[in-house]
Amino acid sequence: MTSIDEARDVDASLDQIWEIVSDVDRDPEYWSGLSSIRNIRKDGNLTEREVVVGFMGRKGTQRIILNPKESVQMTLVTGPLRGSRAIKLSKLGARKTRIEVSWDIQFSEIPVFAQGFVRARLEEGTREALEKIAEAAEARKK
Repeated sequence: MTSIDEARDVDASLDQIWEIVSDVDRDPEYWSGLSSIRNIRKDGNLTEREVVVGFMGRKGTQRIILNPKESVQMTLVTGPLRGSRAIKLSKLGARKTRIEVSWDIQFSEIPVFAQGFVRARLEEGTREALEKIAEAAEARKK
């Protein structure tokens, strides 16, 4: 398993951040490696979806569970990566929130020679997503 951990403190309330990260239908706006999504099932806080990821357009299946105002837990069921991604929120103050993103993945359909590249791209994409989420949240409070 490969682990990737990134975090960012954002000048926005937990509610503002939650509005963004819990709207999983808009994930492609924040997560650059996610080309498209098609929801298979939505039931309360559970979403199952098919996705197209990466520059080669690989398909996969994801299961997402929303834990309101705490976390978004995603399981990568099928596809080039298998494992999980957790987005956890921590209130640091009335107008400050920490976002932590943790990946725990296996490269199920990625050749060994390309795994370093994919890991680096995933790290970069996670940092970019945190930046985009922060910008969106900070723009909403204006």
